[in-house]
Amino acid sequence: MIKIDCHSCSWNGLYNDYKEHLGQQHAYLQCSDCCEHFFSINLYEEHRQEICEYRSILCELPGCMGLIKWTNIGTHYLCDTHQKMLLEVIIQYIFKHKRLPNKSNCSATITSVVSDMKQELITVQENVNILLPEVECSLNNCTRLKSEHDQIKTTCDNLIQQKNTVGKMIKDDNEKVNKCIQEQNDMEKQIDDTKKLQLYTKTLSLDTDSTMTFSFIKHPHEINLPFSIYSSQFKTSIFGYNFMLRICSTIISGNENQEYLSIYITLLRGEFDQILLYPFPYNIYLCL
Repeated sequence: MIKIDCHSCSWNGLYNDYKEHLGQQHAYLQCSDCCEHFFSINLYEEHRQEICEYRSILCELPGCMGLIKWTNIGTHYLCDTHQKMLLEVIIQYIFKHKRLPNKSNCSATITSVVSDMKQELITVQENVNILLPEVECSLNNCTRLKSEHDQIKTTCDNLIQQKNTVGKMIKDDNEKVNKCIQEQNDMEKQIDDTKKLQLYTKTLSLDTDSTMTFSFIKHPHEINLPFSIYSSQFKTSIFGYNFMLRICSTIISGNENQEYLSIYITLLRGEFDQILLYPFPYNIYLCL
């Protein structure tokens, strides 16, 4: 950081703040047209000659004297006084370069030149009058097109806003639908779990012909996956032995990863074990 001392007062501070200090404390130069203050003669001169919008300048046309505001210079060029001066300069230029042989022909030449210039001005005016309606029509068309453009832009903005609103509504609805689907899937899973739990907790008895049939269901996506399925508990009779059946997949790695079906029958403890014979003395037959 560079520090600096002011040469005009006791102020000292950072170099970046020095310009602001000069503008606030030492701006002694004032523009007479716009009253803006300056602390540098170079900045003041640049402002007076090139920047100030209220500065007065001289018309560079010979014979056209007087100061004109910079903002009014275009109007000045079109005024009658400037146009007359310009006409005189043109005539003098023509005389100078044509080098007329004697003064007796000057009057006639001037009259002829003025007449020709007037005729040209009349022609220009006629052309302007012809073009003016077309220009007005073009301006009206521009105004109409701008109005239509504004209306179309407003409509597009409204449509974009509506699109964003509809998009947000669709997104919210999709989230609600996904949430409902997830809740439905969870509910279906709970129902399946409840059904399985009922199967496991409900105790069955053998039929009158001393048989029991179980259905083990595997879904298509579970065909090639390892599994283990339990049956519900079943009894040989109301006061008989209590059993449970389990089937599962078994893979023997040493035998080329062949898969087998294993079946287990488990004898469970029951409330009437005291009156039953052990070990279980009967034969059990399995049929797949």
